[in-house]
Amino acid sequence: MTDYLITNNAAILGGTEDASVAGSFNPLYANHALRFDEASAASLSLPALNDLWIRADCYYDDFDLTSNGDGNFWTVAVPNVDITMVDFSNGSKTLDYASTSSAYPLQTGPPVTGIPDAQLFTLDVHIETGSAVAGNVDDFRVTLYMNLSLVGQVIGKNNYVNGAPPVRFDFGGADFLDGNARFFLSNVLVSDQDTRGRRFRILRPTGAGALATAEGGYNELGDGDSATFAYARAVGDAVTSTLTPGASPPGTIGKIILASYARNAVETPNPATVVNRLRIAGTDYDATGLSPASGSIEALSSEWALNPATGVPWTWVDLASLEIGFMGDT
Repeated sequence: MTDYLITNNAAILGGTEDASVAGSFNPLYANHALRFDEASAASLSLPALNDLWIRADCYYDDFDLTSNGDGNFWTVAVPNVDITMVDFSNGSKTLDYASTSSAYPLQTGPPVTGIPDAQLFTLDVHIETGSAVAGNVDDFRVTLYMNLSLVGQVIGKNNYVNGAPPVRFDFGGADFLDGNARFFLSNVLVSDQDTRGRRFRILRPTGAGALATAEGGYNELGDGDSATFAYARAVGDAVTSTLTPGASPPGTIGKIILASYARNAVETPNPATVVNRLRIAGTDYDATGLSPASGSIEALSSEWALNPATGVPWTWVDLASLEIGFMGDT
């Protein structure tokens, strides 16, 4: 299983980090939501996979239930066509799709029911294209779940698909909200495996760790601002930061994921590799090095299913003494 994105960070997703609206995020797993205006697509760029899953906690506090105008949200796109979207018309929702040779979802699809107004819910989206559906390169299937229950599915065929994977998912759209015209997202995950039922808490760096030879530290890495960052000037430069875990959420820890959001500052960087690092009781535990592909920010993620210092599953207490960080390498 690979998680390609796991974040609640405005620097990655856009929007504004907002903890002021009660109910817009689950306090067991997050300490803020990301607020977007209606006109914001709040787009995810997706990995090149024909079968993938998206999950997010969502709060749409003001659906336009009375307008005669048309709106849309939750759009799925492959390179040459928006294949599906939820169309909002006269207060009702349908999962419309692009059929045959259409480049836009003009075909009215099945009704989408159960999406609440002003109530937090978990959305899981399963997107399949090309051979992942039934072996035909032009096939696509999009399935929507709300709080684990099916709320909409469409299976279609479009000549523009031609085996291509989905490249974009938009949480927002146009003209589907009223009044405040805003919506909230939190704890967004993109994975190649079923996301239904998965829960996670994202912990940002909150204090200085033992290693500080890289430029920048926990302030730059933990502030949610894409304009601030830490970086390695030479091979071996490293930084670690401490965490503030807070109260333990329900359940047990399945794994720890350390995601470094990185980019190449120059065309030929040196060091060019990010080594994600855990530091426990003075000992470093390094993951396999990962290299950004370009000057655009991307998630470089490493996973530890067990505490490497003990060889047994993680406990919430372990996190209080854990340091996280990175090292620059060739």
